[in-house]
Amino acid sequence: MKIEVWTWGTGGPFGRELGVGANRRRRGHTATSIVIPAGEAGGAPGAHILIDAGAPVVERMIEAGVTAPDLLFLTHPHFDHVSDLDRLANSRMRGLMVRSGVRDFERAAKLFGPLPVIGTEDCLHHPEDGVMGRFGYLGGLVSWRPLSDYDVWQRVRRPDGALLPPESRGEALMLAGASRRSGGAVEGAPSERVGLPDPGSLFPFEIKALPVRHSKHSPGSCLFVFRLGFGPVGSPGGDGPRVRSVVISGDFKTMEEGVLESPDLRDPACLVLDANTIKAPGDYHASLEEERALIDRWTSGEEEVLVLFNHLSGFGDYRGGFYDHVPDDEEWRAAARFPTKPKVTVRIAEDGECYRI
Repeated sequence: MKIEVWTWGTGGPFGRELGVGANRRRRGHTATSIVIPAGEAGGAPGAHILIDAGAPVVERMIEAGVTAPDLLFLTHPHFDHVSDLDRLANSRMRGLMVRSGVRDFERAAKLFGPLPVIGTEDCLHHPEDGVMGRFGYLGGLVSWRPLSDYDVWQRVRRPDGALLPPESRGEALMLAGASRRSGGAVEGAPSERVGLPDPGSLFPFEIKALPVRHSKHSPGSCLFVFRLGFGPVGSPGGDGPRVRSVVISGDFKTMEEGVLESPDLRDPACLVLDANTIKAPGDYHASLEEERALIDRWTSGEEEVLVLFNHLSGFGDYRGGFYDHVPDDEEWRAAARFPTKPKVTVRIAEDGECYRI
């Protein structure tokens, strides 16, 4: 299977500093997509999975010609990871209306259904800091889909985003789904929706959330492991697809030893890591230098692994006295040029870039 990983926004929550001068490029709030092109999952239709919705992800996707996501996963409820959620939900529905020639919102809601938003129970429903409490006014534009628990593999049903347990790995990775479209449709909606998916079809991946420690006001923080089948489905010998994963860390400071030791984090095809500073050990984020140990721990040197650092700030490096300024883009790139095991590639992620795996 060939996939695309798009890093729409790779900056920290506060961006550049006023009055200092633009010594580094502007970076948007965090948002990352996994795009599975149609036909890659054993001939099955594709999917667009968005992880976090930091601004200006909608404009970035429009400029890149990428259609709206089928699903939105949220790593935690902080503002910089949901700052474009309102625009995303509305722009998705309006785009579907224009493309389909529909002018009535009520009819559009029945035809296309809401965007499924998936996260941990606390991320979505925490009474003080949960996302739903801030975006409940979006009504029928989104549907909230809490994961059943941490460290549990689940599948996602087309088109409504319902979460299901994987009855078997083979079934989950040999999915036959609907044709790729920029949004879903709801069960039981009118028959005028030609060529839409069967309600029981599944997206071509499995998902697991693992807990991470971030900050006091980020309930339900997690990293996501997306398990996909790379290679031919039903290959000679009956071994089926070769299973690899894409890991999106979200923001974190530390993880429990049981998470660090998880076999699901070993040798992912792509690992997207939060690196808010280069050297400074922050209160709520791990530094790039601290994460070098994670890369060494999670890679064997026997598999091709692409590591992308995002959520870049560097203000903590200045504050901690590691630099006499906030590190610029070249200093970030230089920091990422460190020795790794064979077959491991490390890059600083850039806004609006596509990495093909």
